Order: sequence, then structure tokens, then C-alpha cells
Amino acid sequence: MNPNLKAIPTEEVNSVVDVPILPDRYADESYKLFSKIKVDDPTPEEASHIRNKCIRWILPFICVGYHVMYVDKQTLGSSAILGIMEDAHLNSNQYNWLSSIFYFGYLLSEYPQNWALQRFPVGKWLAINLLVWGGFTLLHIPCHNFAGLFVVRFFLGTAEACIVPAFLLTLSMFFTYHEQAVLMPCMWAIGNASPITSGLLSYGVLWINTGGFNPWKWFMVITGGITILLGISIWLFFPDSPLNAKFLTPEERGQAILRIKENHSGIEQKRFKKYQFMEAMRDPKTWMFFLHAWSQEMANGLTNQYSLIINSFGFTVLQTTLLGCVSGLTAFVSLGAAAVVLAKTKNCRAWLSAASYLPPAISSILLLTLPWSNRWGLLTAIWIRSTGGIPYAVVMIWAANASAGHTKKTTVIALYHVGYGLGNILSPQLFQARWKVANIFPTFLVLFLRWYLVRENKRRDVLAATHQVQDTGVIEHVDLDGTKATEVVDSNQLDLTDRENLAL
Repeated sequence: MNPNLKAIPTEEVNSVVDVPILPDRYADESYKLFSKIKVDDPTPEEASHIRNKCIRWILPFICVGYHVMYVDKQTLGSSAILGIMEDAHLNSNQYNWLSSIFYFGYLLSEYPQNWALQRFPVGKWLAINLLVWGGFTLLHIPCHNFAGLFVVRFFLGTAEACIVPAFLLTLSMFFTYHEQAVLMPCMWAIGNASPITSGLLSYGVLWINTGGFNPWKWFMVITGGITILLGISIWLFFPDSPLNAKFLTPEERGQAILRIKENHSGIEQKRFKKYQFMEAMRDPKTWMFFLHAWSQEMANGLTNQYSLIINSFGFTVLQTTLLGCVSGLTAFVSLGAAAVVLAKTKNCRAWLSAASYLPPAISSILLLTLPWSNRWGLLTAIWIRSTGGIPYAVVMIWAANASAGHTKKTTVIALYHVGYGLGNILSPQLFQARWKVANIFPTFLVLFLRWYLVRENKRRDVLAATHQVQDTGVIEHVDLDGTKATEVVDSNQLDLTDRENLAL
């Protein structure tokens, strides 16, 4: 029995009103740790030390992971000006389908991947998928026609479906919600700066002359190899959860969990809970977050077209590779600024997201109205679209933070990325180089989400003020001698959903 907890008789438990009771096998994984060790809340100095340790050991992997993921995703766009169109005899319609089929694989695999992330160690499953991702990137090289690339890109999408959800779950296990809101734009800034890497790498491989082994194949060799090396590194060094983080002592592991107890959510639970899945499907905010991801990505048809569009303005291939770097710089600066804003303010995610849609709206107007001969004006319009990455990063972590219960959280994350995949399937098919509409729907949606959640938080504040919110629960377990016993525990150890834990 955990010495930090008070054991109470079953009869006494049954007399308590509105106290959650559940068997220990359904408790959060943190309960197992606290059943073995006695840990006090960390002092501010200890909490700061643990936070900094987590940042040092986790943030570099996630930042590099996001960056490599985005470089890999841009291999098709970069390869378009490096010779893949000619080598594989692709027309523009087939090229668009190679972009869409990636997201078919992504969409179909999103829920199975999230189920696996709940069932298996997060770090190890992530590493396996990165190795598979790198392998399929390399498999682009022997493909000489549309059919071969079509198959490879489908399976590439199935592997990517794991990457972002794994990073989101890792953040939720190690950091407070406020820290997550700041760290996510930081990581997304590194990831969205990938056009800089892609542009410079494309420029570099253009100077490699190896006969029939064209530059786009060298691009695949380099990016695929880096992804495989990242997968090996994550297998060896990336933590699955605070419970087995090698860079923390046993006491620090417990304190790392207590440090984020203000989240009012647990760490993880390896059992799939059907009722939590059904609650997620019935929760209106789940579908609002889904609609946001879908509607935002419907305006994303330009992403894989950047290189082709810039090249069509009359720039040479070498100039195109370097001009594409500016989009990465714009994304890096804008997302970095968003992280600073979030660090210095509270409750401004919706306002920041709504404001970030203004430059893409201006971009759309410019692309609609400027003549094709005004290439620098059109180029500027493409560059300023990069601020559209801010709402994606901010709202994605918002969706995860607004949900509790491990099965429910993974379901919400999965559906958010299903919306992301669906939008990316449709957007290339709707793309026309001379036409682009401003998508204002996600702007209004994030503002409505803010109103909806503020109203719910006010309702919970009223309940808390009248002492109608429980911050403890009861876990039943069987002792070694076969007798049943109960323990009163913090509600964070119960793996409750956000509807069950009104303290959230």
C-alpha cells in the first residue's frame, strides 16, 4: 500500500457520494509508481531542475524529429524540380495524386497508429515508424513510373501517421499545459523552417553529377538516411514516459509527475476504454477540433506546389531552390514570435490563431489579383502564407490539452489528424496555380471554440466554488493475502476523462 495514501474500508467508500471508484488495473500508470515509492511535491527549485532536464533530453529529439519529418514531406515538391517528373514520366494530374495518396495512407492509419501508441511504449513505437519512414523514402529511388511512386507514397503516409501524435503524447506526459502551449510553436518553428534545409539541400545535390543517378535520387538518399539515423537515436535515448525516463532518478520520476498535476490529467493508461472512445465521439469539441484541422488544410494546396510555382515565374532551378528557403525563414520567425507571445500571456490561443490567418488571407487576395507577370509580388504572397502554421501548432496542442482520459485523448488526437489528412487529400485536387481563395472558416471556428470552452470553464468554476468538484477518488485492489482494500488517491491517478474530472 502506498504510504502517501489513506486506506479506507469498502463500506466507508460506498457511503461517499460522487467519488469515483475503479479497480487498480484501470488506474493511470502513475498509480503504479506511487504505489512503490513515497514522493513529496517538488520544491520550486526541484521543479525547475526537473523541467530543464526534460527540456534538454526531450526537446532536441522532437525539434529534430519535426524538422526531418517536414523535410521528408517536402521530398516530392523538391524532387519536382530535380528531375522526378521526367524520370517517372509524370504529368501534373499524376503529380497531384502522389501528394494526395500520401494522405490517404495517413488518414487510414491514423486511428490504428494512435491505438498502438496507447498499447505499446511510445518511444519505441515512434522509433519503429521512423525507421519504416526512412526505408520508404529510400524506396522512391528505384521507382520509374507513377504506379511505383503511388504505392511507396501511400505506405509513407501510413508511417507518418504516428509521428505527431507520439510527440503530442510525450509533451502531455512531461510538461504543464502552459509549457506545452509555448513549446509547441517552438518545435513547429524548427519544423516549418524545413524549406531552408530543403532549399539548400536541393541546391547542393544539383551539383552532384553521377550520370543516370539524378539529383532527386541523391535528395532521397540523404533525407531517408537521416530519418533512419533519427529512428535509431530515438530507440536508444528517447523516453517512453516519466516512469522509465533514464535521465531521471526514481524520485525525480515521481516528482516529474507531481510537477504537472495542475494539468488534472494522468500520464497514460495501456488499456483501451470503450466508454472513453464513445465519449470522445459524442463530445462536440472533438468535432470542432476535427473541422478546424480539415478546414485549415483545405487551404494547403500550395505546399507541394511551391517549387513548381516559383520555377514557373521564370526563375532558374538554382534560383528556385534558394528562393524556397525564404518560406522556411518566414515560418521560423512567425512561429518563434508566437511562442514568445504565448509565454508572456494567458488564454490567448484563439486570438493568436485568428490573427495568424490574416497574412494568408492577404496572400490569397494577392494571388487572385496580381498579374502573372508580377513575379516578385506573387512570390511575396507565397512567402507570407507561412504564418498559417501558427494556428495548426497552437490548436493541435489545445485539442490535446482540452481532453483527458488516455483513450479519449488519443481518440481526439487521431480525429484531429484525420481532419488534417482529409484536408490534404482534397486540397491538391482543388489547386489551380492562378486561383486561390481565402479560407476564413477556421478563423471563426477557433473564436467559437474559445467561447464554447470559456463558457464550460465558468460552469466548472461555479461548481468548484460550491464544493461540488471532487479532486480525489478511490482505487480498489487485492492485497497479497487475498483481501480487498481501497485507497483514496488524487483524481489524476484515475485516468478520468475531462467530463468526469471537473477540476480540469
